[in-house]
Parts: sequence; C-alpha cells; structure tokens
Amino acid sequence: LSHFDKCKDETITPQEYLAYAESLDIKDTDPEEIDRLKEVANAYDTYQKLLIDNELLDFGDLISYCLQLFQKRSNILKFYQNKFKFIMVDEFQDTNYAQYQLVKLLAREGDTNPNLAVVGDDDQSIYKFRGASVSNILKFKSEFPKLSQITLTKNYRSCQNILDLA
Repeated sequence: LSHFDKCKDETITPQEYLAYAESLDIKDTDPEEIDRLKEVANAYDTYQKLLIDNELLDFGDLISYCLQLFQKRSNILKFYQNKFKFIMVDEFQDTNYAQYQLVKLLAREGDTNPNLAVVGDDDQSIYKFRGASVSNILKFKSEFPKLSQITLTKNYRSCQNILDLA
C-alpha cells in the first residue's frame, strides 16, 4: 500500500504503471523483474478498482482525482482559481510532487502576478519517507520568478522569553 501511495504522490496511475510493465523488453530487463513489476502493477490496478467499487478514496486519491479534474475540466479549474484570492502553503518543503502540481494549477503558474505564498525551509524536509519532495522548494524560485523571497535569519519561535515560559 505504501508503494501505491508513492505512485499517487508521483501522479502515476494504475494504467500508466500497467503500460510501463507491459512495455519492458525482455532483452533489456530480467524476466523475473518484469513478472514482479507486472504483478505489482496489476495489484495496484486491482486496489484502485476495489476502492472505486466500494465508493472509497484514500488520501492520495483526494489529490490525484482533484488534479485529474482540473486538468480535464478547465472551467472547474478556473472556478477554483477565481474562488481563492490568495493561496498560502506552510511547510512547503514537505509537499510531494502531486501536491505541488495542484498548487501550481491553482496559483496559475506563469501568471504575471501569482497569488501564492509559501513558507518552508529546505534544511527541514523531514517527510521524505512519506513522499515529500525537497526538490519542490529548490525549484520553486525558478518556476515562480516574479515572487519575492524573504529569508528569516532569526528564529522567532525560540526567543528567550518564549523559552522561559516553557
């Protein structure tokens, strides 16, 4: 299940996984590895079908289906882009690929005046084991060049008067 979660974090659908497994050439890849990948791809597909058949979604589905909806239905995307005047993402270093894609869609990546603010510290990415992609914060500036960067050099959470209260 954690592997399927990672697939969803990377926006890999069961159909894409199946197609990849089927595309592997026996000349270039160990046949046992191909069989293993096909088995995992089929399990992922079955898992997803079981969720749908039982009218369930897991956490990764909440993001991936939203992304798919916005990518396929531009009128719905526009509605939500206009609904939110500003978007703020805290702990941005802990976002995964799919979450960042969602943020970029909502914030109109490439817009001359994006309505986006993120807060993050590339030295504190601690959720890689849950799919967090520190590359999101590292490439953010180049993907949103019009946004200003403010670097805080003082830790306001651990001032002496706050520590004295603890």
